[in-house]
Amino acid sequence: MPAQTPAAALQGRAATGRYAYRAKAPGPQAPGHAEHAKLTHALGVHRQLLSHATAAIRTLTAARNEQIAQAIEDGFTIATVSAVTGENMKSVRTIALAYDDLFPSGLPRGTHMAALKQKSEELRAAERHRDQITERREALIMMALRNQVCDDLELASLTGLTPDHIRRATRGIVRPA
Repeated sequence: MPAQTPAAALQGRAATGRYAYRAKAPGPQAPGHAEHAKLTHALGVHRQLLSHATAAIRTLTAARNEQIAQAIEDGFTIATVSAVTGENMKSVRTIALAYDDLFPSGLPRGTHMAALKQKSEELRAAERHRDQITERREALIMMALRNQVCDDLELASLTGLTPDHIRRATRGIVRPA
């Protein structure tokens, strides 16, 4: 490490101009530190799981939408595709109109129906999984606030939500004084 000038040592800055951390030993551990660390880790994991689930939903939605458009191009009615996928007819029509560069695929009718049904079921399963992750995250937020492990701002940074969203979601929670 380069030598520091006396002025730099007093200011707490290294010769590189960056701040130099000067603590000799870690500070005293708070009694709830283990609970805070465990909760912080759990919220980080849930944030990552939620991100993966959202990415999977986007991918499945794009694939299903392409299949919907291809089915309409191959001569299926909007009502038939709507019944198979569970989407309303207006959404199916909008999706079909978004893909204007498709050509008839020549696939049999049963193949289209099976693929559409499977992709729609995968999408619904991914959405249920995302909802479960969101519910667990909300439970962790409630636990953190009840036990006073984290405040609203720290929870917002750990979850990726805004502090206002945290306050609105936990409005009815009784917090110890």
